[in-house]
Amino acid sequence: MSHKNPLDPLLNIAMAMSTRHYEYYIETAEQVQTPKVKALLNVLADTERDLIAHIRHMMVTGILDEIEVLERVPTDGAPDDSPIAPERIDTDPRIFVCNKALEQEIKGYTFYLSLAARAKTEVASRLFEYLAFVKSQQIEQIRKVCMTF
Repeated sequence: MSHKNPLDPLLNIAMAMSTRHYEYYIETAEQVQTPKVKALLNVLADTERDLIAHIRHMMVTGILDEIEVLERVPTDGAPDDSPIAPERIDTDPRIFVCNKALEQEIKGYTFYLSLAARAKTEVASRLFEYLAFVKSQQIEQIRKVCMTF
């Protein structure tokens, strides 16, 4: 008899979201001509690919390690959701792409937090809090990279 992990449907939701984000970054990178924008999109795709691998790992091993990580890191509240250099959005394609990526990851962050709040079990809630934490790290990375443009 095989044991069915009750978190698998929740992890499948996370997998679907990360896969959509990964595909968006890859497809957009293929269409972009500006080398720095292409490089940024490839970095963002790499972070989503890493998250997909991490979700797959959680599907096999469970989420205890992730819950322990979450307990050790400070939660400083919501990440900064303000646009990057809004005065340059219409004139600099790098900033436009940065803000689209930022918007996408903030939606992911908010989505995971809403699922955490509505979760029926503490374990499911902690899983989505962890995924929101990962998204907040991605948002920080986007900000760091994009502030150099």
